[in-house]
Amino acid sequence: MPPAPVLVRFDPLHDFVARIFRAAGFSEAHAAIEADVLTWANLRGVESHGIFRVPSYVAAIRAGEINPHPDIRAVHTAGAASIVEADRAAGAIAMTFAMENAVSLARDHAVGWVLLRNTTHTGPMGYYARAAADAGMIGIVASASKPLMAYHGTRVPTVSTNPLAISAPRAGAPPLTADMATAAIAWGKLAQARRSGATLPENVALDAAGRVTSDSSEAVVPLPLAGPRGAGLSLMIECVTSLLAGVPLIAPPLLGGTAGAAQWQHGLAIAVDIAAFTDLDRFAADAAELAEAVKQQPRADGFDEIFAPGERGDSVRAERMENGIPIPGEQWRALIETAESLGVEPPPK
Repeated sequence: MPPAPVLVRFDPLHDFVARIFRAAGFSEAHAAIEADVLTWANLRGVESHGIFRVPSYVAAIRAGEINPHPDIRAVHTAGAASIVEADRAAGAIAMTFAMENAVSLARDHAVGWVLLRNTTHTGPMGYYARAAADAGMIGIVASASKPLMAYHGTRVPTVSTNPLAISAPRAGAPPLTADMATAAIAWGKLAQARRSGATLPENVALDAAGRVTSDSSEAVVPLPLAGPRGAGLSLMIECVTSLLAGVPLIAPPLLGGTAGAAQWQHGLAIAVDIAAFTDLDRFAADAAELAEAVKQQPRADGFDEIFAPGERGDSVRAERMENGIPIPGEQWRALIETAESLGVEPPPK
């Protein structure tokens, strides 16, 4: 019988995760960033990109795939554009650096376009997009990785699941934030379903023989979101990230070349300075009006509320900050085992 879920308050959980990464070799500042990003995901109900990842990240540090002491730096800058070398940094740390760089460039050039190369799993993309929105800008982020998802018409891993997020300031409320993958099911959610034995929705994954399956124990290849649309978007994200940075991730392994380490990814962080185009307060007010106009429309059958982008996660966050964050029992046990292997004490119950 699986262990019962555990309810943990945000502050102790954040501290616990930060102490794990500090023990794994991160600096205090980097451990805090990693904890910020992962617990942000759990607060918003995105468990597939939250502390669920801690054991695999620690394993990647031990395997040398994640560099706990990276030399993250801009290696090329041309006006509003920059290429940042992550030096195999943890994705949360490298993407945070990239978005900070993009915001800085946007203050001088109206737009900052930063390509991040040679990082590792980038986590919840909405976190970085919202960082730009919190700075009074529009944030656009995406990431690229090795072949994980079937391209429309194929039956094997061909393109990445390329997550994409866009965030914009809104007056009187948290930023509007759309956060999605190009896959019908994110890889992390597929892994979660496999561990829990949950049945998958129809037409989201293939088995090893390339057949559509709803059995999570047999599903190994996600399908693209909306067929050719998700597939095409994924391919183009590879173009504007990996190819533009000069480090392709998809074609080499498909053609028999080297795929690189399992964790390697690239990222894109774009910041748009709203004040360079229009009045920031006017924009934020218009964004609030837009969301409210949509939310006031007649609801379809079965809908109790219409959410603007990001609001579902905001509502989950408010509830979990008040009542605690539920952690599936197996995830909590794996987290405790990882902590114990590093000599880290769990938070008091």
